[in-house]
Amino acid sequence: MRTDVSLATIRLKAGFPCRWSVWTDDGKGWYPSGASPARDLDGLPYFHGDDVVLRVPARPLTVRAARGMEYGFAQTTLVPGDGETLVELSPTRLYDAAAMGWYGGDLHVCFNRPTQWVAASQHGEDLHVVNLLPQDAESGDWAGRNLPWSDETHVARVGLATSTQEFDDWPPTTDALRRLRERGALIGYANAFGGPVETPQQLLKSGDPGHDSRMAVVDAALGLVDSFSSVIASARAYRRLVGAGNRIAAVAGTAHRLGPIGRERTYAHVDGPLTAESYAEAVRRGRTFATTGPFLELEVNGHGPGSTLDLTPGEPVRVTARLIGPQTERIRVLTADGELVSGPGHEVSADMPVVWPTYVVAVAEGEGLVRAHTSPVYLDVEHRRVAREEDVTFCLQWLDLLEELIRDRVAPGRLATLSEARRVYQSRLV
Repeated sequence: MRTDVSLATIRLKAGFPCRWSVWTDDGKGWYPSGASPARDLDGLPYFHGDDVVLRVPARPLTVRAARGMEYGFAQTTLVPGDGETLVELSPTRLYDAAAMGWYGGDLHVCFNRPTQWVAASQHGEDLHVVNLLPQDAESGDWAGRNLPWSDETHVARVGLATSTQEFDDWPPTTDALRRLRERGALIGYANAFGGPVETPQQLLKSGDPGHDSRMAVVDAALGLVDSFSSVIASARAYRRLVGAGNRIAAVAGTAHRLGPIGRERTYAHVDGPLTAESYAEAVRRGRTFATTGPFLELEVNGHGPGSTLDLTPGEPVRVTARLIGPQTERIRVLTADGELVSGPGHEVSADMPVVWPTYVVAVAEGEGLVRAHTSPVYLDVEHRRVAREEDVTFCLQWLDLLEELIRDRVAPGRLATLSEARRVYQSRLV
């Protein structure tokens, strides 16, 4: 026998756009009219907005309001009554990055969703910068212009950052990359390596033939890319590239379609007001950290990520790393030679003499997928940059394996790019 379910109406208010989740004890999610059913990585239903009205069953409900990684969440359980039930919840702010000059962006959002959904998501997640990867001719109409929902602290662009996987021809030519850089685009690698990368053989096997990350060893040496993503999932490969003398920023982006955008963010320290151009310039200069939640700061003698200190042999420096955010268990400070200092809590410091060229990065680790990784502070010695023999050799082996992989798939002239990169690395061993 069928039993009809009585319906009620609830109105959700936070005073600003949020990510709302409404569910009954059977796990079923409830959405406003016209909203696309969506689930986050924890399986919770969600939609974005403020002052939202929806119809729900007249029985116990759980309502949660969240708003991206700079906030916690507020939650309540209720039974809606007759008429309209008002639910007011405001997630608590954990930190205010913009107040410190840091702006978080998702640099890998596919333009395959309605613009209304992207707009609601960006504001509902308080995501400062959204880079939409071009998917069709329509998206090209917005090249070089902010999308309509942008404001002083939220910028949305199509093609601000460009992934090399967008090229029809793989691997992309150096000329194509140079032209894009001349037009002001950020160039980066948007697909992480999966699994361990203790050896070049493991790294090449973990790459997807349809993706581009394996070319990072070439284009980083030639100065054709600005960043490497996702550092969160590919930290070891990233540090190999940096240790071999390449200067590329640590970045991150959501990439896959599951869950809300902005789950991985690239925070960049911007001088002055936030614009697409000021954000891009900060990333180019390596003034970044990549994170799934923690706010991670690094200072070497008061200088942050992207800085270069030119020192005399044996000159001491003071290194400090700080973090804000829940679910973090440990901070680590790493140099080209390994761990300098680590510990639980929210701050670690150490003094170190700089005998030979190196770099310093900070890493935060926590429960599950809680991670953060800064770009380096580079410590040159008498104008020489870090070029650790073990890392340069790793990159040369990576190049050899890459050439074997693509030799039969590209014209002979294209292999000249690999030879050029090989000469760069060999020069760093001198």
